[in-house]
Amino acid sequence: MNFVKRHWREAVAALVVLASRLAARPLSIWELDEPQFALAVVEFDPTKYHPHPPGCPLFVGFGKVVHAFVADPWLSLVIVSIITCTIGVVALAAAFRRWLGDADLAVAGALLFYLSAGMVVQTDLAMADATTLMFIALFFYVTTFIVDGMTDRRALLLGVWAAAAIAARPQIAIPMLPAFAVALWFLPWRRRAIAAGAFAFVSLMCFLPLIEGTGGIPQFIAYQRKQAEYFVAHDAAQSRGNLPFAQIALRFIAHPWGSKLVALPVFAAVALGATAFVRRFDRRFVPLAVFCGTHLLFELIAMDPADGVRYTLPAMILIALVAAFGFEVLGRVAQFRAMPWVAVAVIAALSWIYARPVIAARTGQPSAPAAAAAYANQHFTPDTVILYDLAHHPFADYLLPRFRRMPIDAGLRAYYDHPEVPLVLYVDGGSQARDGIVFGWPDSDAYRKLTRNVYRQATLDPVFPSERYLPLDGVYALERTVAGAEWRWLTKEASIRLPRAHTASAELRFGLSPDVPYAANRIRLRVNGIEAGEVSVPKDGATSTTIALPPGDVVIAISSELSFAPATVLGNQDPRVLAVQLIRIDQK
Repeated sequence: MNFVKRHWREAVAALVVLASRLAARPLSIWELDEPQFALAVVEFDPTKYHPHPPGCPLFVGFGKVVHAFVADPWLSLVIVSIITCTIGVVALAAAFRRWLGDADLAVAGALLFYLSAGMVVQTDLAMADATTLMFIALFFYVTTFIVDGMTDRRALLLGVWAAAAIAARPQIAIPMLPAFAVALWFLPWRRRAIAAGAFAFVSLMCFLPLIEGTGGIPQFIAYQRKQAEYFVAHDAAQSRGNLPFAQIALRFIAHPWGSKLVALPVFAAVALGATAFVRRFDRRFVPLAVFCGTHLLFELIAMDPADGVRYTLPAMILIALVAAFGFEVLGRVAQFRAMPWVAVAVIAALSWIYARPVIAARTGQPSAPAAAAAYANQHFTPDTVILYDLAHHPFADYLLPRFRRMPIDAGLRAYYDHPEVPLVLYVDGGSQARDGIVFGWPDSDAYRKLTRNVYRQATLDPVFPSERYLPLDGVYALERTVAGAEWRWLTKEASIRLPRAHTASAELRFGLSPDVPYAANRIRLRVNGIEAGEVSVPKDGATSTTIALPPGDVVIAISSELSFAPATVLGNQDPRVLAVQLIRIDQK
């Protein structure tokens, strides 16, 4: 009875979080990592990116356990996320209770975190975030005993929870390892050894399947190095472009809470509670401060801003804790004991209202990739070849196994000259093509802020024989906007090959983006080495020209008068040299 009386608040918090996750659960698979994890549950094969590096072996292992009872591998992982969210809020409330010394403030702070807009949208998916956050909360709960109350058992759990968090999502090692090291520093040697031994043992047990799956330690290192190289080139460089630091900081710090209407009250509470937090700061808070400080610093310096809301979730724990101190100040000034509960209820309601467009869309209908795949499975003949962009590769593997699936350029190389083979683009974003079939959810500010702003729309676009060509030299990959505009950038000298069964003429459409450093670019065309015409392409515009085609093999050379390096002109980190956009080719 005393236990129930003491912990009824945590039970209420668990039920509230469970209800929120069930109410917001997506109807179908949606985000990029989900199909890769679902494929790993069915067949754990890191060499096929099932899962993708760095691997998340413990999360996949939990999914396999649930999959033994639930037929759908994706749903199995969603169940894992919902369960770990429910446990996680209790663990975080327990940690907050030790830090704050007040049960009401502790549960209010934990609910503030778990009911925030970013958490509601991101943590009931088939991804490792909710599971990782549960282990982080359990780790922080044990760290509250480093001043007094640390036992051998708690030292053991300190190592177990730190290792489990990393095994659930290995990227979290960046802030977790220094936080764990600091916690060890405050322990006597015997308990340091216990914690470190437990950490080493759990890490070994969790990562052995990943090492074995990649083919051994050298292959495992290569598997991880490939991901690190991609991170350095993409997340820490190209994805940031020339974004100002203030905009990046806003993405990581404010957007996870939702709109300004929600974020401002949260940070007002943080301002109120900062003094109390500093005044009570002691060794118990050091691992948390090191963890969140390292995490925040690393994400501001190196992480992809598009992933900002999901990536920054662990660092929000410290913000929620300091806000809980602010609720205490607010309650004392107002002389109203229930103030923390009222404040959290208001902020949670505002968060839900803000996130509602995303929640309503994903609970009411399948995601765009899932809806497009369902249409393809129902309407396309089995000999259709699905040409996917990079964003849809895992969805194609998971949702379209009955078709042959290939990257766009590889598929064109194989089938551009085979008019009898149906080709269909399966790509992210809308379409302006007359034959494109678009699937999607409504646009909203919440979708743009709380997600990576991809997969809101997906397009199936048949590539008819009259539209096909083979990129030869100086032709970059197909690019698209969310609105459906598409093009390929060309270098100053580029060439393409047409199918042998072409018509007597072809219309080529060129364009220039508004950020090129010239007002227009003059383009010369040659067919099999013979001059075929020229056209001037205006900045922020498009121009078409029609050229005659001889029978047989046709190679079209495209020479541009001007070109530019985006890295030099725009100050971003794009390494290419660009001249003009090839928007479309139509044989007439």
